Parts: sequence; structure tokens; C-alpha cells
Amino acid sequence: MPRKSFPAALKAAFPHTVPILTGYLAVGLAYGLLMASKGYHFLWSGFVSAFAFCGSMQYVAITLLTTAFDPLSAFFLSLMVNARHLFFALALLPKYRGLGKLRYFLIYTLSDENFSLSSTVEPPEDMDPTLFYFAMSLLTWLYWIVFSMLGGLIGELITFDLTGIDFALTALFVVLFIEQAVHRENRRLHGSCLLRGRSGRLRRGQHGHSRHGPDADRTSAGEEKAMRLNFIQSLIIVAMVALATQITRWTPFLVFSGSRKLPRVVEDLGRLLPPAMMGLLVVYSLRNTDILSGSHGLPEAIAVTVTAGLHLWRRSTLLSILAGTAVYMLLVQLVFV
Repeated sequence: MPRKSFPAALKAAFPHTVPILTGYLAVGLAYGLLMASKGYHFLWSGFVSAFAFCGSMQYVAITLLTTAFDPLSAFFLSLMVNARHLFFALALLPKYRGLGKLRYFLIYTLSDENFSLSSTVEPPEDMDPTLFYFAMSLLTWLYWIVFSMLGGLIGELITFDLTGIDFALTALFVVLFIEQAVHRENRRLHGSCLLRGRSGRLRRGQHGHSRHGPDADRTSAGEEKAMRLNFIQSLIIVAMVALATQITRWTPFLVFSGSRKLPRVVEDLGRLLPPAMMGLLVVYSLRNTDILSGSHGLPEAIAVTVTAGLHLWRRSTLLSILAGTAVYMLLVQLVFV
């Protein structure tokens, strides 16, 4: 008889979520720091993380929150970035059927990390599967919210130069691409929703080299904060991002309800699209790197090489992202100036 104890389910699920916790520690803190650098209170970071829960698309949303108000662009960009969730949901259709009302939360929080856990981890024989999968999804959701808010709090307190910290998302994409390419069949991810967008655009610094950020020209922190949308506009952008994200997660469950067999082409796309999308996002996040002048893209090339090499060697998401981002920050602040 399966145990129906939720505390027991949390205890059983926690060890499986530790790699996600470490990955979210780096990427969640970086997200909160970036939100704070644009003038958004740490509660905003927590709200977006809880409501949208779409990892890298939240990084993209930082750009959307600090440029011209365009909710339609936010909606369609989120659809594009999170399209892979359609195939994650298709793959989990058989497992999530019959899990009762708690499956609605599982679908709502179907991030890259939760997909990797739900598709590969089986509950203990004496554990209720519904409570076990719910506990894993709840824990990862809470990790992301807490670390995002913590990053926002830290960002409001620190005063040192954070130029280049948004390379963390490019580093994340590099790590995710490697994980997807090497483990394409099971997609065991050890990083964030990751899991999930594009980085801030590379911008031109005062000293002539490319830097990460949402603007074409480097501005002061005060100027960047002044560019943020007002409260209502910000809410609308976040709502569009969240709506598009949920469409990608819910559509397969609505279309292929019951016991309908998935078309072969859909199954094939589900295996091939995630690594291809991650590779595309790596390229997209570096699209504005100027290789003809300034630093000629050397900071980006070096930092990407460090991130990829370290991850292939140590296979630690936290170490790879932190090291790659630290190298990039040192290069753009001290070397290519």
C-alpha cells in the first residue's frame, strides 16, 4: 500500500533535487541581481519567478521590462523560447495521466529541470507517485523563487561593479547545450529553467568593447533604472510571458488527452528539438558580439571556452556558470578596457 504522507514524499524527493538546487543557486542569484540592477525590488523577482517560472525566458523579460512597451513581442518571443516545453509535455503524457488534481501543478511547473526529474526518476515502491512527483516539482519551484529573491536582496545592498554578470545566461545556455547533446535521450539536466531564453543583448561599452546587457550603448546604473516600465506595464509584460509559457506546457495535455497515441514525427521532434534549441540560444545570446572592432569578441570567446571546457571536465553546473561568468567580468572590467 503506497504511503500517502506528504512529509515522507518530501524526504524521498529532496535528494533528487539537490543538483537542481545547486544550479538554481547560481542562475537564480544572477537573475535577482540583474533585476535589482534595473531598479526592480526583490519582491518583483520573487513574483516573476513564482508566476512565470520560466528560467531563461525571465532573463529575456528583463530586456522587455527595460525597453519600449510591447506585450505582443513578449508573448510571441516567450512562445518561441519555450517551444521545447511542448515536447517535454508530450513525453510526460503517459506518466502524468491518472495523477489526479495535483497533476495541474506538475504541468504548471513543467520546467526543463522538472522534466529531467519526472522523466528519469521513479518513486520508491512504497511511495504514492502523485505525492512524490508533486514534492519534487514543489521543491524546485521554491528553490527558484527563494534564490531569485535572495539575488534581488543582495543586488540592493552591494555597490561594486556588476558589468558582465549577465554573461551567466550565456554560460547557462552553453551548459544546457552540452547536457542536451551528451545526454539527449534522458536529458538529465543539472542547471536551471533552466532552464529555459535569450541573454541580454551585448552592448557597446564606453571603452569600445562588447558587453552583455539590454542596450546598444552602455549607460549608468541610474539611467538603466530610469528606463524600466511602469508598474502596470511591467505586470502586463510578465502576464504575457507567463501566458505564453503555460500555453506551451498545457497544449499537449489538452490536444492528446485520453489514450491517443502520439504521431511518430512528434516523438522524433521531441528527441531532436531540445538540443537544437539550446545550440541556437547559445548563438543567439552572442549575436551582437562585434568581432570587427573593439575587443573583437575575445572576452566572449574566452569565457565560452572556459565554461564549456570546465563543464566537460567537471560536469558541475554551478562551477561552470560561476567560473565562466567570473572570467568574463574580469576580462571586460580589467583587461579589455
